[in-house]
Amino acid sequence: MTTYDDDLRAALADQFRSGELREIGPAEVVLTSLSDLYPVEGAKIDWDRVPGAVGRADEAGEVAGFIAFFDEIFHRFGLTGRVRYAGDSGTDIALEGTVEAMRRALPALLEVPQHHYFVSPDHTWALCLTMEGDMDFGYRPPAFG
Repeated sequence: MTTYDDDLRAALADQFRSGELREIGPAEVVLTSLSDLYPVEGAKIDWDRVPGAVGRADEAGEVAGFIAFFDEIFHRFGLTGRVRYAGDSGTDIALEGTVEAMRRALPALLEVPQHHYFVSPDHTWALCLTMEGDMDFGYRPPAFG
């Protein structure tokens, strides 16, 4: 457990109480499957090897830029239902909620300096924001080598 975990719990307390968001375990619940199901380069998904991946860079790493990318991807691809979230270093909790609940949580989540992963519960798609300002989305490739 980290200080950032406690900060997120406090910032998102109303959403936890209402059941919009819930903790589903440690970050590994989300992150371990990503490295098993997506091509990786070092510790990150190799988006160049994900067919049809959509990427954008925002060197300033602005929260507003990522929120706009999040909105664009969810609308463009018609993503609905549950979404899982995990960060890769500053926090050690995995969260799950609806697309709408996760969208409302973005300002608090993005305050933590880490890479942020949003995925479907079955990992068929993943969306990532890196601390370097890279924003990427893609569907799990059928097979990679």
